Amino acid sequence: MHTMTGLDAFLLRLCIWFLLLWSSLVNANTEKVIFSVPNTNSVLESVINGANFNVIGELAPAESPEKLLLRTRLPRAFSTESAPRGVDSWILLKGLKPGARYEARVCWAATTPSDFWLSVHSPLNNGPNSDLYLKISAIASYYTTNVSLMNTPEPVLVDVILDEFLLGVLPRSLLNVGLFVVVMVGLAWYAGSLVVRWLDSITRKGLKDKVA
Repeated sequence: MHTMTGLDAFLLRLCIWFLLLWSSLVNANTEKVIFSVPNTNSVLESVINGANFNVIGELAPAESPEKLLLRTRLPRAFSTESAPRGVDSWILLKGLKPGARYEARVCWAATTPSDFWLSVHSPLNNGPNSDLYLKISAIASYYTTNVSLMNTPEPVLVDVILDEFLLGVLPRSLLNVGLFVVVMVGLAWYAGSLVVRWLDSITRKGLKDKVA
């Protein structure tokens, strides 16, 4: 009869703890756009001059890892005929590698219902190795009896993330997630085998008791 050792019990508790820890991170919505940086003159649509060209920040992967994430409050509005996608905000993407593939993501809490549209544009001084602009269009997608919030939706807190693809296939930030999944699969398999053996030992013991 197999009995659960102290090490087996520890690994089982560790597996459960990891699952509970990571389940707490599932609390946000995500919208993303994937794009490649042109090697030559950009084929991307240029940005538009005017009052709607509101640059709220920049992401610069060449400067430091901290420049890959921007936490900010984006203005938003309810959809109208003249502005079906609400309010546009722009982020400058600096120091991108020509020919590289990137993913830009917007993450926001599920408690602030919003819809976002993302697109990438070249600057007006279109040319090789140019920086790019990320346009984020945001609308409020809720209904409330609060007249003030219906007239003027509050800005929504978001994380804007710029992620380079490794070998053009896997976003760099998902590398740790991939390793975590591999570890969790291994722990889940081990924990499952322990449970099966434990149940089997109980069954065998019950049969022996009946025979006796």
